[in-house]
Amino acid sequence: MIRLLPILFCFPLISFPSMLETCYKVFFWFVPVADSCVIYIKDGNEIHIKSWAKTATLARMVKPVDSWGEVFMEDMAPVRFFLSQKEGSFMRDHYYEFMEDGISFRMVRKKEKGNEIKEGFFPTQETLYDPFSATFLLYVNTPFEGKRAVKLFYEGKVQRIEYAFAGEEEVEVYTKVYRAWKILLLPKVKTKSLLKPTGEWFVWIDKETNIPVKLKVSFNVGSAIVLLKEVRGNKNFFKEVKNGQVGVF
Repeated sequence: MIRLLPILFCFPLISFPSMLETCYKVFFWFVPVADSCVIYIKDGNEIHIKSWAKTATLARMVKPVDSWGEVFMEDMAPVRFFLSQKEGSFMRDHYYEFMEDGISFRMVRKKEKGNEIKEGFFPTQETLYDPFSATFLLYVNTPFEGKRAVKLFYEGKVQRIEYAFAGEEEVEVYTKVYRAWKILLLPKVKTKSLLKPTGEWFVWIDKETNIPVKLKVSFNVGSAIVLLKEVRGNKNFFKEVKNGQVGVF
């Protein structure tokens, strides 16, 4: 053991990936309509976020919704973002690449008579975010004081999400009671998707882990409740990212 000590001192910082997976059940009028999971992986200064959502069996008979996407981040800023959307007959893929002098984007709308493609380059030196990295930063940075806003690059233009600290509450999720921070979101996002965000959204974030445990969201078709169903991996992922501890042994 004594012989190993010099070797350990020569390599004081060894990077190991850390992973967190959170899965949710989506309810519309108390009826379960969809499932969703998000996977967060951090290795050194790189973060990889993968997310998918899929309607449940009964809901698929009315309008099947399938989406999945991922973002790669470096130093807490997005580098590459991909999202595939399927909402009934509406199908579209997003490809964004974030660079120092701007954002290269390509959106492919899939139609029976051929694909409709919109692509271009948005010049900017400002740090903009995609939907996945923006929500990730919200979870990491809670709690905070007052009101804040984050700028998204989505659908070829800059959009805003405003949020505010709305206090502390105890919230029950599947018989478990969490002491949580309550966050108000105003998703001022314009989209050509069939599901369009509207009104006020609320997120309850567990004070112990910073994991979102409940969401109340509104769309043009109505409101939904999202409840945490399962957690796998490092439950302290968000806390450790905030403290700069993830990925370092």
